[in-house]
Amino acid sequence: MSIPSHRRPASRKRRRALAAGLASAAVLGGAGLLGFGQPWANAAANVSFDTGTGLAFTINGTNGDMTSLKHNGTELAASGQAAGQFQSGWSSATVTGKTFNSGSSILVSVANTSIGVTQYYFARKNDNTVYMATGITKALNPGEARFISRLKPSVLTTSPAAARTGGFSTTVEGSDVFANSAGRTASKFYSSQRLIAQQPFGASGNGHGAFILPAYTDMSSGGPFFRDIEVNDTGSAVNITHYMFSGHQQTEALRLGLHGPYALALTDGGAPAARSMDFLASFIPGMLSNAQRGGVSGTAAGTWNGLKATVALAGPNGQYWGPVKGGKFVIGHIRPGTYSATLYAGELAVGATRSITVTAGATTTLAMTGNVPAAGTLFQLGTFDGTPAGFLNADRIETMHPSDSRMSAWKSGSYSVANGAATFPMAEFKSVNSPAALTFDLASVPANGVRLRIATTSNFAGGRPAVAIGSYTSPASASPTPANLNSRGVTRGTWRGNNTTYTFTIPASALKTGSNALSISVVSGSSGETFLSPNFVFDALALDPV
Repeated sequence: MSIPSHRRPASRKRRRALAAGLASAAVLGGAGLLGFGQPWANAAANVSFDTGTGLAFTINGTNGDMTSLKHNGTELAASGQAAGQFQSGWSSATVTGKTFNSGSSILVSVANTSIGVTQYYFARKNDNTVYMATGITKALNPGEARFISRLKPSVLTTSPAAARTGGFSTTVEGSDVFANSAGRTASKFYSSQRLIAQQPFGASGNGHGAFILPAYTDMSSGGPFFRDIEVNDTGSAVNITHYMFSGHQQTEALRLGLHGPYALALTDGGAPAARSMDFLASFIPGMLSNAQRGGVSGTAAGTWNGLKATVALAGPNGQYWGPVKGGKFVIGHIRPGTYSATLYAGELAVGATRSITVTAGATTTLAMTGNVPAAGTLFQLGTFDGTPAGFLNADRIETMHPSDSRMSAWKSGSYSVANGAATFPMAEFKSVNSPAALTFDLASVPANGVRLRIATTSNFAGGRPAVAIGSYTSPASASPTPANLNSRGVTRGTWRGNNTTYTFTIPASALKTGSNALSISVVSGSSGETFLSPNFVFDALALDPV
């Protein structure tokens, strides 16, 4: 904001007073008192900004928390909570900033050098959005990276029902899954979306809405089908979380670098549309512009049995994916670097991975091939697609704990292949429904016996399948110990883990013409109670002659 020409220049003493008071007054209304792109040191004083169209926020100059977030004059921050912060906040941080375009926009940087994280906030006039990015240069302890906004549930009354834990007084598991008197469960984990299909998420009510625009998740981990906590109404706060990394059934390591951008948008209640944030490359340090990135295009072929196909890239510099349409795919906006390319049918990796190097300003070509496993010729339960779709309770597990009163019974005296996958449980738990007896008919016994394939999508506490039928008990070598993700999975509403297929060769001597009874058990060197006992999730079961 320029000084009117009819005013006298301030005295040296008055200029010192203005400088001392400036940081606490901050940048109210977006006034450009601090210059045109000129940085300032913010010595333990707050920074505020008003877009002029309904959004105003304040960043604490001591610790970098967003202490206030207002929409049309209404404070949205939950009582005693931060309207936004990295992790659970810091006791201290270095807060600096810069204004642009005569003060019509602002970038605030919040740095904690001891843990190697810088949180960026960018806002501009006439745009009710706080754009953000998070620079991470070191491994984190604890191993999580998230931005969380804690807002008023009395104002934002509408949020995902399965994640509204307020009023659910009985603890089911840990300190994050709860039940009410009717036996219905709720958890912060039951609000997640797969990254490949993630839409803006948040809460609304009373003419206000607050939503995360996830935008660029290329530095997150877990691949296209990973999911994590998004919205949780605890009764005292509506927590809206953008996860960049967590140990929640995570299959990849933390990626170091600039995560985002992403944004927190305020509305009159409706969810905002996704949008490009490429313009932020002109403001946020370390953010690559589209011109500094590359692309991949190519073909994908194979037998996928009607499943949607996806090509995904993963490497130290990021993760990217694109759908296959008409045998072709295009993936853009990729950071330069070397990646491993994987073809998925449904959520199942098929075919061999390929290595590809992406360079700035160029499009690299790639050809991928892969087939889903052949269906069993003697019987088939489920579909080889990397998910438990079609099995009992699979349609409920994303939003309910296995103990939920709405779940179908996990244990039955026996199951029959003739009744299909819909009657067979999607998961087997060592202390709940193991062993499971599965009957099937053979018109005749194959001379060389049969091959049984049990495909799984995830496991917990080393749980994996072993089988017995007639005189045959599978050897330990047929049930190798799976990779340990050191995380609860299916009880947190996800089946996503490491897809593994176990193969059992059953001799003809253990079979008979007519009805056969197969026993499937969970084996593990660990133990546990009920649904926290060792377990695994089914993808498909298939039986063929050897």
